[in-house]
Amino acid sequence: MSNIRKSWTALLLAAAVTVSVPVAAGTANAAPKSKTTKAATTKAAAAKAKAAALAKAAAAAKAKAAAARAKAVQPFAAVGTVTAVDATARTITMDVTSGSKLARGTDIVIRVTATTKIVKDDVKGGFDLLAVDDVVTANGVKSVTGYAAAHVNAHDPEPEPEEPAEPTDPAEPTDPAEPTDPAEPTDPAEPTDPAEPTDPAEPTDPADPAV
Repeated sequence: MSNIRKSWTALLLAAAVTVSVPVAAGTANAAPKSKTTKAATTKAAAAKAKAAALAKAAAAAKAKAAAARAKAVQPFAAVGTVTAVDATARTITMDVTSGSKLARGTDIVIRVTATTKIVKDDVKGGFDLLAVDDVVTANGVKSVTGYAAAHVNAHDPEPEPEEPAEPTDPAEPTDPAEPTDPAEPTDPAEPTDPAEPTDPAEPTDPADPAV
């Protein structure tokens, strides 16, 4: 009886040891797995937060660039005289006398594109209508690349008015001729003495009659 009791006790102890070893091993294995999962989750969350921050920064940079572009593009209007024409680059240089503040009082180079509407002396045409000394009114936009015209209205320069001839000095009046002294009256011719009467010829004797 005592031996049987000892045998059962030994079996129970063996069974307890057998069961406790896998449970302990499972617990030991579960702890590293849980720690790895938590680290991975933390790393993924950090990467997600970093990506969100990068996306936010990119959006802010894009918005800033758009604002800068919008600020850089400004409308302009200019009135002045053409000082140069570049047919290859399709540009005109203007001496601006009036118009927008950003162009007024300066020489600007305006790009004339294929879509620019050009009118000269009420005639629609192309870039070849424009010439040096034309008086031009142009409008369009100014950007970081320069001035670009949407409309160009030109006309030939007005001829300069001729200066009036200087008036000639009126001829100085000549002194009137001094009156000449009237001719002194000549003494009337003294009357000549009448010719003295001549004595009448004495009558000749009549010829003696022939005998």
